[in-house]
Amino acid sequence: MGGLVLGLCLKKYAPDVDYDIYESAAELTEVGAGVGMSPRIWTIMQELGLEDELLTITGVQGQGGGAILRLVKGDEQELIDITQQNQLHTFHRSMLQQLLAKHLDAGDKIHFSKRLVSYSEPASTVDPIVLNFKDGTTATCDLVIGSDGVRSAVRRTMFSTFADEAEKNGKTEEASKLRAMVEPVWTGEVAYRGLTPASALSEDLVKFTSSLQIFVGKNRDAVIYPVSGGKIINVLGVVYTPGSGTVYDGPWVETSTSDEVGKLFDGWEPKVLAVLKSVGHPLCWAMHTTRKLPTYVKGRAALIGDAAHAMLPHQGAGVGQAFEDGYILATILSHSSVKLSNAAEALKIYDDVRRPFSQNVQQGSEDNAKRYQLRTDDWEDVTLEDSKAGQYDHAKLDVLAKEFMHQMQWSFDSSILGDRDQVEEKLRVLSV
Repeated sequence: MGGLVLGLCLKKYAPDVDYDIYESAAELTEVGAGVGMSPRIWTIMQELGLEDELLTITGVQGQGGGAILRLVKGDEQELIDITQQNQLHTFHRSMLQQLLAKHLDAGDKIHFSKRLVSYSEPASTVDPIVLNFKDGTTATCDLVIGSDGVRSAVRRTMFSTFADEAEKNGKTEEASKLRAMVEPVWTGEVAYRGLTPASALSEDLVKFTSSLQIFVGKNRDAVIYPVSGGKIINVLGVVYTPGSGTVYDGPWVETSTSDEVGKLFDGWEPKVLAVLKSVGHPLCWAMHTTRKLPTYVKGRAALIGDAAHAMLPHQGAGVGQAFEDGYILATILSHSSVKLSNAAEALKIYDDVRRPFSQNVQQGSEDNAKRYQLRTDDWEDVTLEDSKAGQYDHAKLDVLAKEFMHQMQWSFDSSILGDRDQVEEKLRVLSV
């Protein structure tokens, strides 16, 4: 997704930049799930001229600025409203990807069944980078942008090389820390996600699922919202295991059952539980993140999206941050001051601007996980049983509301255009 937006931004802002997309799959496919966009991310869609078409294909054209986000306590027999946030746009993920791919219209620029294994960057600032693929073939480029996910081969090569260089200089402790950046880290959370057609729900449940809602509970949370104009309901249930380590014992993705989800969310409010169980065969997804990387770039290689900052979904910000990476990177590559000879310096500007911001969002998503699962803000001593029974100081909900609103403020009150201006100011210095 981040790579597609980068391609679209290059097409609009830097048409003289020639690019190729190497895709490991045999065709563009996407797991069916929902995507939420805050006003900050929506600005990028507007800049790319996609706003009207996005609203039309999702069936909400002319219906205002999107869905209201509600935060609700859901693990008791009656729901408790906590607070609500401004409007968001929600989409079926595969429909969004199809639209991006259609507008990119990359044709023979997309190379399928090409899984990157590693890359080799020469010492020279102008000689080509060599890409090595699993099928034994190679390709060359001037810059390599890793938009290859949480198990990124570009990140593996980048930080393995960093570590080798540190070790050669006798910095064994630093080398060990750099090698640790290669592998993803399990968060202790497993998500059960899927889509259910609104037509399969009762009239009462269709009404109940008509808004974007986050349901909090002890060591559990759930997110439910409509996509495709309300024809489909996106369903996500997350289970946290206290005391879990950083390595997941089992397949990262597998199919589960509605009965399993029902057991895990037993005792939750009946309507929430019914919607969670409405997905017949949900995907069971062990959620992994990247560590906080010390840099997103090395020489003429850069990381974007999950390869750089894979994060938990508790701000609905993972895809949006990948979009921001692509937008800012295209801004840099389109600037008249950027040439092959100073491309490595230009990528440092990308790192200077995007890494602190995206890592703050990454940390915020981790903080929200604790918040949604009642593991922070003085909820630590409230047991799962007490939470379900309502045996806690209800003033804690006011604190939860305040912290939630504070954490989500960035996505509504800040602007990617301000970051673009910051980048352009730094590029003026580069041109000098």
